[in-house]
Amino acid sequence: MRPTMNSCRTIGSVLLAAALAGTSPVHAQAPSGPAFAALTSDSAAWQRILVYTVSALSVELVASATDSAAQPWRRQLPAGDPQARLLARQLQTILRVREPTPRDTLVRLLELGTLRISDDTARADVRFTETRTCPGAARTTGFGWSTTVLVPRDPRYKFWGAARSRTTVAGDRAGC
Repeated sequence: MRPTMNSCRTIGSVLLAAALAGTSPVHAQAPSGPAFAALTSDSAAWQRILVYTVSALSVELVASATDSAAQPWRRQLPAGDPQARLLARQLQTILRVREPTPRDTLVRLLELGTLRISDDTARADVRFTETRTCPGAARTTGFGWSTTVLVPRDPRYKFWGAARSRTTVAGDRAGC
């Protein structure tokens, strides 16, 4: 019986695989080693926290939506977090951030605390403050809120769930 073209290809593939198989391990990529051990942040958890924070700021975002100009914001992000630059760029776009000037009568502050991951939960403190200069006076008024945002991780599938808040504290300052 004469071998067909398909059987020749199959035999050739088997012989090639056998020749390449050896006793030493073959890696498709270099092992990660200590590179992942140095990570101190989690971009997926941060994105869940950012989505929650932007949702919590929806009233302020809608109020400023009719003004297409950049808005005066101060941002404080966790120093040393590898995700801080990415968060700053995202907030720059979403909030239309510009640095406040002395002439601004309304300035908003958003502070994101350090991301802490323990067991199956990531958490970060988030604080928002709006300060308004009273007309014709050196006094200010405003309001703000503070919360701890929690992001649970499903231990079976190892993905982060939707962020939620443990307790939100809100308050107003005396009026003008």
